[in-house]
Amino acid sequence: MKTKSYHNKTNALVSAAILSAVALASGNVYAAGAVGFKPWSSSGNVLDAGHPSISASETGLKSAYSDNPALLYSSWAHTGDWWTFRNDAAANVTLTVSGDSGFSPGVTVWASGADEFDGGTTGFGSEVSNAGWETPHSFNSTGAMGDAGTLWMANGQGGNMIETLGYAISGPSHDAATTGWNETFLTGAHDVSLTNTFENGITGSTSAHLASLTFNHLAPGWYTVYIGGTNNATAGGAFDLTISAVPEADTWAMLIAGLGLVGWRMRKYQKDSIQTIV
Repeated sequence: MKTKSYHNKTNALVSAAILSAVALASGNVYAAGAVGFKPWSSSGNVLDAGHPSISASETGLKSAYSDNPALLYSSWAHTGDWWTFRNDAAANVTLTVSGDSGFSPGVTVWASGADEFDGGTTGFGSEVSNAGWETPHSFNSTGAMGDAGTLWMANGQGGNMIETLGYAISGPSHDAATTGWNETFLTGAHDVSLTNTFENGITGSTSAHLASLTFNHLAPGWYTVYIGGTNNATAGGAFDLTISAVPEADTWAMLIAGLGLVGWRMRKYQKDSIQTIV
């Protein structure tokens, strides 16, 4: 079971509460739809018992997610690729991005709860990055909701996103001192969620052209995926996205026990039949 820093969690939740109060007091009305979503290659965007895996294919730019020096290495929303999906599967969920030889993927997953992500608001709050770009042309793809560069999509602000869950990067790392929103990009897979509301731990792995995240006990609800390249020295290229429900250990145990019982009954039936014939 994962544990979170109480200090960081408290600060983030207090900040989010203050931001929401300011938005309500000002009577802000936002116009969502700053980013659009890609279609799934598979049937629909719902992960459930009848559809345990959904997939999509796309061509990605070399540094839409990170490593673009013109953006001080931050994400570029309009050149990366966005998907939404609803999880109705009672299982762990694994997301895998597999690129060709020219694509080094980066991926972030957020939770919006009962409602699908509305796309956020362009230039919400007049946020401008250290490189001089407004959101979501440049945005913070690894920070908690309420951090600089996230207000355009945050619940109670310019969008309806509730929590950043995790990210994975196959390209080079960048620290907060050098990035557009003072966010951090670390090579590898990272659990950055502040609560256990939507999952109970995140693991994953990365290699030169692959990024993977596994969500333990992913809760029912809506999730958003952003993918882009993370290595400005590459050419970019095609990639495949797959999200699969993986039965949990107790489910496998029940299945194995059930199969064992069926096998035992069949053997007993065959033995009884032979004795009757004799």
